[in-house]
Amino acid sequence: MAKFRFESGITLVYLLVGSGWILFSDELTDLLAPNPEIASHLQTYKGLFYVIITALLFYFFIRKHLQKLRKAEERALESDKLKSGFLANVSHEIRTPMNGVMGFAELLKDESLSHQERLQFISIIEKSGERMLELINDILNISMVDSGQVRLKYTSVNIFELMNSIAQLFLPSATDKGINLILEACRESERVESLMMDRDKIVCVLSNLIKNALKYTNTGYVKISCARDGDFVRFMVADSGVGIPEGQLERIFNRFVQVNMSYTKTYDGAGLGLAIAKSYVEMMGGKIWAQPNENGGSIFNFTIPFKPVNRPKKNDSKS
Repeated sequence: MAKFRFESGITLVYLLVGSGWILFSDELTDLLAPNPEIASHLQTYKGLFYVIITALLFYFFIRKHLQKLRKAEERALESDKLKSGFLANVSHEIRTPMNGVMGFAELLKDESLSHQERLQFISIIEKSGERMLELINDILNISMVDSGQVRLKYTSVNIFELMNSIAQLFLPSATDKGINLILEACRESERVESLMMDRDKIVCVLSNLIKNALKYTNTGYVKISCARDGDFVRFMVADSGVGIPEGQLERIFNRFVQVNMSYTKTYDGAGLGLAIAKSYVEMMGGKIWAQPNENGGSIFNFTIPFKPVNRPKKNDSKS
């Protein structure tokens, strides 16, 4: 069904009110006027009554429409502002590693370099390339989510093996920064060895949260844990980092939004990780949120439906 346009609506209101007034105003005048003299006065002011009534109707009708337009304009301006900041950040994220690649590739042409220096330059080039590839992957993931090309692939996943493998993946980065990476498994009473989940999406969400925690934590710890939460499994990534202002706890998951755009001068990244994490979690039927850590820093939580793998029961065999 085609959307009812504003101009069609206001024209219809005018026609209905005008037609009703013409058809029934004389009868209303006869009903209210006890004598011809009063009826004559009412006939005089009948047109004025119609103008007042239609003016009031149009006022409320147009005001409601203009409120929607103003809200849409505010959202568009905010979105444009955020996109401008995002594009500036992305251009910075592309230019910085590209300068590293081009600059150190040029230095490698120097034949007087020692073997150790060459290895060092090659390592910088590799890290710059990985940083660019990570940004491109994030942009592609956001585009695929928007176009509806992302599909869930549920398989049986050993949750303890999953948590351990992710912790081992980020252990070198934590060790380099002197941060204590803690893996806290589910409590014994809540243990279910295998769950039905989309492993790739869970790994992506956890990786983004842990990566952010390590990025914004200079001293202290990053703790990864999970627990049964009713009909859901709840994953938590806590850190002792810079923390998030109270008013920003919900906005940080929006696209093109960062807690503080000035962070981009100190910390690398385009700020797409949390938006991707939110999209994946909601696709899996869960929710994601952040909260302040009592000891400083932040705690990121996300849930997914608790779907244990149904194992066939073993029948007793008779000898």
